[in-house]
Amino acid sequence: MLLVTSRKPIWLHSDPNSGLRTLRGAIFDWDGTLAQIDDREFYCINQTLIAHHSKPIDLGFLVENYYQRAYEIGTGPRMVLETALSRDDGARIDEAYETYRKLFRDTVDKAKLQHGAIELLSVLKARGFKLGIATMRFTRSVVAKELDLLKVSPLVDVLFTREDLGPRRGLESLEEVVDERKQLVMRALDRLKLRVEDAFLVGDSWWDVRAGKKLGIRTVLVRTGFARYNDFSKENADVTINSLVELENRLESKGWNL
Repeated sequence: MLLVTSRKPIWLHSDPNSGLRTLRGAIFDWDGTLAQIDDREFYCINQTLIAHHSKPIDLGFLVENYYQRAYEIGTGPRMVLETALSRDDGARIDEAYETYRKLFRDTVDKAKLQHGAIELLSVLKARGFKLGIATMRFTRSVVAKELDLLKVSPLVDVLFTREDLGPRRGLESLEEVVDERKQLVMRALDRLKLRVEDAFLVGDSWWDVRAGKKLGIRTVLVRTGFARYNDFSKENADVTINSLVELENRLESKGWNL
């Protein structure tokens, strides 16, 4: 069945065995999906270690103690710092992490986009898509500055970070990670007035896929960020791509024509 719009014909399956619906929107993760933050995090972690009189790490240490610990609670820069500083007696992890957070907040100018990100968002926006970013990063103001710097702000309709969920304690289980991810995506969909069957979710981590499955939204896993260093095939994303450059053609080959 062909759906004719003012822009171009669109085919879409709401699920592999159902009828067709019009595709109207997409929700994207930020870090590791649209944004490339490896270089910035590496820089900020090493500047933090130097400030706290510890030896800098190499890229292999970052990958091993960050990305390859994707299924551990607390994966991220703090985990890297904890592991690196454990080599030193009496390391003050909380103080070091605050140093890192300040450095990261003050280095927005080092933010970069993944290859093909701006082009993909521009294509979707031109075709009338409603676009949202829902990120597990906490501080909304820093993410918003990055969107402005990278000229993404005019292309997206909503931004949600974990700060939008209110005061939070640290996540204590993988189930909580998935639940908060699901809440953020749902808030973005609600604000855009999209049903789950009207959109797809793009991310680079297992929790993106798992949250999407719980919501019933189509999931796209891009092999950047966490997925660059892990095999998340067991999560059964609906579509897996190597980069955002592939997304348009890959979705059309699945019958999710854009």
